[in-house]
Amino acid sequence: MKRGPLGALPQLSKNARRALVGVGALAFLNALALVAQAVALASVITTREGLPLLAVAILARAGLSWATESTAARAAAGAKEELRTQLLAKSFERGPGWIADRGTAELSVLATKGLDALDAYFTRYLPALVTAVVVPPLAGAWILFTDWPSAVLIAVTVPLIPIFAALIGWYTEKRVQKAADVTELLSAQLLELLRALPVLTVFGRAEQQAGAVRQIGEQHRKATMGTLRIAFLSALVLEIAASLSVALIAVGIGIRLVHGDMTLMTALVVLILAPECYLPLRAAGAAHHASEDGLEAVRRVAEVVDHEGSGRPRLPGGSVHVDNLRVLRRGGFAPDGVSFDVRQGEVHRLEGASGEGKSTTFQVLLGFLEPTDGTAFVAGDIAYVPQKPAFAATTPRAELELTVPDADDIEQVADEVAAVHLLDRRITDLSTGERQRVAVARALLRVRHGATVLLLDEPTAHLDPVTSRKVDKAIKRASATAAVVLASHREKEAAEEETFAKVVTEETAAERPKRLPVPWKGAGLGVLAAMAGIALTALAAHLIARAAEMPPILTLSVLVVGVRTFALSKGVLRYLERLVTHDETFRLANDLRAELWLRLVRTQRRDGLQRLVDDTDTVRDLIPRVLVPPIVAMGAGIATTVLFAFIDLRAALVLGVLLLAAGLAAPAVAVWTERRASTKLARGRRQIAADTINALTAAPDLIAHDAHHRLLARLHADDVDLAAQTRRQAFGTGAATAIVLLATGAAALLCALSGNPVLGLVPLALAEPLAALPLAAQQRRALREASARLRFDAPERPEPARGKRIRLENVDVRWPGATEPTLRELHLTVEPGTHVAIVGPSGSGKSTLFALLLGFLPPERGIVELPRATWCPQEPMLVSTTVRENLRMSGQHDDEALRQALRDACLDDWADRLDTVIRPDQVSGGEAQRLALARALLHDADVVLLDEPTAHLDEPTARRLLERLRHDGRTVLHITHRPDEAARADLVLDLGTAAYR
Repeated sequence: MKRGPLGALPQLSKNARRALVGVGALAFLNALALVAQAVALASVITTREGLPLLAVAILARAGLSWATESTAARAAAGAKEELRTQLLAKSFERGPGWIADRGTAELSVLATKGLDALDAYFTRYLPALVTAVVVPPLAGAWILFTDWPSAVLIAVTVPLIPIFAALIGWYTEKRVQKAADVTELLSAQLLELLRALPVLTVFGRAEQQAGAVRQIGEQHRKATMGTLRIAFLSALVLEIAASLSVALIAVGIGIRLVHGDMTLMTALVVLILAPECYLPLRAAGAAHHASEDGLEAVRRVAEVVDHEGSGRPRLPGGSVHVDNLRVLRRGGFAPDGVSFDVRQGEVHRLEGASGEGKSTTFQVLLGFLEPTDGTAFVAGDIAYVPQKPAFAATTPRAELELTVPDADDIEQVADEVAAVHLLDRRITDLSTGERQRVAVARALLRVRHGATVLLLDEPTAHLDPVTSRKVDKAIKRASATAAVVLASHREKEAAEEETFAKVVTEETAAERPKRLPVPWKGAGLGVLAAMAGIALTALAAHLIARAAEMPPILTLSVLVVGVRTFALSKGVLRYLERLVTHDETFRLANDLRAELWLRLVRTQRRDGLQRLVDDTDTVRDLIPRVLVPPIVAMGAGIATTVLFAFIDLRAALVLGVLLLAAGLAAPAVAVWTERRASTKLARGRRQIAADTINALTAAPDLIAHDAHHRLLARLHADDVDLAAQTRRQAFGTGAATAIVLLATGAAALLCALSGNPVLGLVPLALAEPLAALPLAAQQRRALREASARLRFDAPERPEPARGKRIRLENVDVRWPGATEPTLRELHLTVEPGTHVAIVGPSGSGKSTLFALLLGFLPPERGIVELPRATWCPQEPMLVSTTVRENLRMSGQHDDEALRQALRDACLDDWADRLDTVIRPDQVSGGEAQRLALARALLHDADVVLLDEPTAHLDEPTARRLLERLRHDGRTVLHITHRPDEAARADLVLDLGTAAYR
């Protein structure tokens, strides 16, 4: 992508470029209206003539401002919609491996928050840039026509502003890239912490991670503030250069007025137009940093979009051919020389121990991974069941509809795998076994509708024997029309009566908005900066009025000094206000993020990433836009009204009434015209962010079933609706801005009738602080909602009674929001050292029992006595770091203890791999499960809770692992669906019996 202020435009649609032309035309008309307003205002002040022209000019500027804001927002919305679609489409084209390497969290941030920075590029920078090209030449030409010495001074000083802006812009470019890197890294690190949150809680290390969360946020604050200091410094330089230049012009005009070399009307026209020669350039320079964030996002999108895809074509047929397949991974080949052929009507089982490359074979067949040697060929459409299924929809029914649109046999297919009762539940509420059944139903539905190759990676690993048998029969039926490749460590098991789980829903914790602290230091500095700008305008006008009386030149010296002083102080105060406000809000956001982490520890909510990143950033970004502007506008308005009262009480009354009307009417009109578009926009952006990361996480499943095109179409439709909300918000904001310009223009018109230049010119300076009120009103509700999501109620849960044995008497356990308890009248006593096998159908409450024993679920009633527990979950919850650091999540241990734990978990060949960096999707299911088991064994606890630790292991490894666990000496509670494992236990707890349903 080309560099420069317009470097992003070639990457955008014709509509975006057309909008730029529209903004240019509006800027030209605005320049004409500006000149007309200046001439008419000067005429009214000096001769009481020109009122109609002044009124028309004020109306024209208000309408043109409205149109410019709406046009720019339309261009921003269209550009974001287009680029987001391109980015996601190309990411899916490059494949799941590339997405995993690039990082789902990083890509999600780029597709959402990164592209949202284009709002500033289109709504602030491009209008300012176009205005800077159009307005200064027109205003300068008029000044040249009426007062050539001032025009010469302007011609000499104006070029300094773009020169300073360019120099500082070049300096900040690398800092912007670094800040973008840190933002993406922040999301990635928080995602890793959230992935491990449940096990960190069990190991007693979750609350300690609040410090890590704070440290990550602090790194982000320092990196961003480093960039902002330079960006705000550039704004300071531009502000001072412009203000001093205007001050010099005012002083020069005053001197020539004293000597009778020009008229008062000419002086007023020059004084009104001179700042407009600098203001657009200064605004463009000040907005340059905001534009750089958007341009950086476009550059990063271009890096992805410009890549040529290498997707593997799908050929018709129904067969799988693998010949001497070898894939190099971690210094060895897995698989190593696999060969087989499968045709329609045939089932081929992939045999071998965990870690020998069965899942890798599937990755090659799907086209996600290139083989090191050999060939792998698939003819036909594929249906796929992975070890760890991922879903892009919110319910199983919606997922199946996404996979095969308009299918009328969804319930029939779900019934084949005992999943009908799951169809309308939220996927996030499903157990691992239930999710597995939904994945099998998804694949079987695709086979029914044309897929001729069925790939299944341990489809029954987390299912009870009865459900497993039913799934096996469904797969057998599907093999009549498809070539089936199946990886499984299970032996066939006998059928039993089937039971079902209770339907539960997740509790929504009470979310009550709480008052956020106002950054008073920054707000106070903002008031002082606004007052300095008003004082500068007032003193410059008074200087000219006094000079027109031709007094001795020395009597103007105090005014000259005052003009220069306020010209300097305005820029310095504005710089300090921006810096202090942003630093205050960043520190507040960091505190909120750390507090939120502790709430997530207590509630184990599943939407933590959005809260930790999106909602925290929303609060951080909106506080300066929502809480500060009303304070600044009120302070500036009161100060100006008091100043006018000392000059002319009637003018003060007029100004006060119009300012109050504008301060109330503009926000009200903004909120009314947008019809809550800002709130819908905030919710829509949050939903797009959630859908985007879900889509990227589920990329392998979506691509395998060729469903990603439909999902991208849905996301695009949501984006179109979001763009409509953006345009509606801009319409409301533009209307409110027009009201502000009308009110300040009317105040200038009425006060100008007094003949006092101070009263006529100062109201125009109030437009800037008042213009921020409409957007503040629009975004107030969005700020309250984001704040509520950060500060939801999460009461401390009482610590259960501790002992060496497990004792449960008459215990009921209910999931939050469930209509009835999942476990009722549960009685269980387990003496120390006992090995307990917990059996029962999927969804019968085995994981619910573990949630109780781990303290994630409080008992609804009954007596509970629990020892300290460690846990190996169904989902290993590994993070992308070294083996050593993954094991040390359970506590600080020396390397020898880590190696012994790996050997105890039957990972003897991993004992020398402590420094190996792993990624969760780069290890087999069995290896990941044993790493999680080694981590659990390291934790100092009395009870070891194992949730299907052998689900992905071959029989010999599973037997060896359980035999080693029997010699551990601690109490073991072991969830299993394998009858032979239950038979070797000291005690069997069957949750499938009537007593526990």
